[in-house]
Amino acid sequence: MYNVTLSSALFLLEKHAWAVSVAAIEVIVGWPFSVLVVLPVAVYSLIKGYFVKVFLSGTATSLLIFVILSFVVDHYYYGKWTSSVLNLLYNVWGGDGSHLYGTEGILFYFRNGFNNFKICFVLALLFLAILPFIKKKCDLDLFVVISPMYIWLIFMSLQPHKEERFLYPIYPLICVAAAVVLESFPGRFRDKYATEDSAMIIVAKVLRSLVFGIILCASHSRTFSMLHGYSASQCVFSGLHTTKKRTLYSGL
Repeated sequence: MYNVTLSSALFLLEKHAWAVSVAAIEVIVGWPFSVLVVLPVAVYSLIKGYFVKVFLSGTATSLLIFVILSFVVDHYYYGKWTSSVLNLLYNVWGGDGSHLYGTEGILFYFRNGFNNFKICFVLALLFLAILPFIKKKCDLDLFVVISPMYIWLIFMSLQPHKEERFLYPIYPLICVAAAVVLESFPGRFRDKYATEDSAMIIVAKVLRSLVFGIILCASHSRTFSMLHGYSASQCVFSGLHTTKKRTLYSGL
């Protein structure tokens, strides 16, 4: 999730080599399946930037350094030359499949996304619907950044095994897509009504502020609810006596 945010930001700042480098690190050190999230940014960076420069300083360097580093770390902890990334891919596709760990319906991530983001998730899904109306103002780079959200949702929804944490990589993209939709709402009316003080534009701005306020209230309510309902273990551990000679690790 953090690498997706950083890679997308670097891409929008036109630092293509750095964007590709961070994307490669995410796949190698983080989670190999996240390649779907960073693939559009990486490919477009190679096309838009100087291919040789971006490839050599970004992809090739990251692969060389972090693949070797990953093998060294795995050898240190496992006592043999192995790759946790390749092992993960083998266990999912070469074994009995991820469905052994439980399955969910195809709408699982859509329900989960709405539960976590409320109106933001609905607005994010509407990005493609409003794209034809804002394509003159929406930069292609922004579309490239947001497109992995749809790719990830479709791909992961088709997998039998589903977990809430599998949505983490696209959390930043959901926020960006929702922000674009919310920000472009008054502009939809501005194209029809020339004056800035037109009644329709004023109403659109008021509605945008109202929706934004509802999103803030819903988000803060969920945060406070999580802290109130699931903070018991932290309260218990914070009351335990610790000294310099002995420290209890909670694992939380």
